[in-house]
Amino acid sequence: MHMQFQGTPYWRTLQPIIESGAMQSAMDGEYRYPYRINIYPGTSCMFSCLFCGRNYDAVVKGSRPNVFSQIIEQDDGKDPYRIHISGGLEPLTSPFINTICKDLHDKGYKARMITNGFMLNDKILAKNPYINSLDHIRVSLYGLDEDEYLSTTRHKKGWTVVKENLTKYNKRDDRTRLFLNYVLLPGNFHKLDRILQYIDDIGSVANLSLREDFTFQYEIDNRNRIQDTLLSFDEQIKSRGIPIDYGYGLQDAMAGKQSHLIKVTVDELTHRQSPQVKVCVDPNGNIYSYMEAGFVDRPGALRHSLGNVIDSSIENELRKQKQVEPKHDDMQYMDAYNHLILKYIHLNSR
Repeated sequence: MHMQFQGTPYWRTLQPIIESGAMQSAMDGEYRYPYRINIYPGTSCMFSCLFCGRNYDAVVKGSRPNVFSQIIEQDDGKDPYRIHISGGLEPLTSPFINTICKDLHDKGYKARMITNGFMLNDKILAKNPYINSLDHIRVSLYGLDEDEYLSTTRHKKGWTVVKENLTKYNKRDDRTRLFLNYVLLPGNFHKLDRILQYIDDIGSVANLSLREDFTFQYEIDNRNRIQDTLLSFDEQIKSRGIPIDYGYGLQDAMAGKQSHLIKVTVDELTHRQSPQVKVCVDPNGNIYSYMEAGFVDRPGALRHSLGNVIDSSIENELRKQKQVEPKHDDMQYMDAYNHLILKYIHLNSR
């Protein structure tokens, strides 16, 4: 049943998971320690992005234990790529961010952090020097001009502050690798050249990730034009020696194919989800298999919690194999990765 995915843009994601044995364990409903773990340490976020599913009023208040260092300590450390930092709230707002980065570094992890870049400044870096011990920092770019940034993040200073921070960061001698991520909406293909100008303005990047919006599709009549635009951009970015990673739909578009992003339906879900493949942990210690259920105080998300690591561990909680009855509104808690994994499980578990 692998054949329907082999040769597609999805295979690069699926193949290492299948080879690890995690996918088979998920299909069989057997306990297995997660192949990947995302930790969400942020306590607030200064942006209110229109596409973000988080509760805009969410703030982590009061003192809480550093559950993330606990997770790192309990992990066997055999896979240096297992644990990464991201989240529904901005990671750099966490009071534990330096300790988390140090613990990851000391144990030999090649971890990344996904951030909006608003707090990636000299003051924060001086206070949290182990941020630069990460394998790389991936900054999510929410626009290519001030108006686009404002309409997306609803923060008046977002464009200016992030661009200034990245420009200064590139001048630091102690910096780690800087990656950029940009979500290309269907109507913004004509703005691709601005990405090149942005990179020139801030100095450099070690990698560019270009993603489509999850609702991405385009009219067949525009297929050739979009393909030509993407191929021209690809040639320009590679001529600068910058590695680029395209989203699934954009890879189809570059090949001149009709884009079709994989989505699972509620009828294809099981009670077990897929924690063998990937989980996330929020600042309260809750473990989730659906990546966007881990956004703090998101209405209805807590029913998807598979356990809590406070006074316990990921292993102990997942061994309980909690089951959650699928409902129609579950889709709002899934990202594209969840959809792909769960669709594969459905198609190959028959």
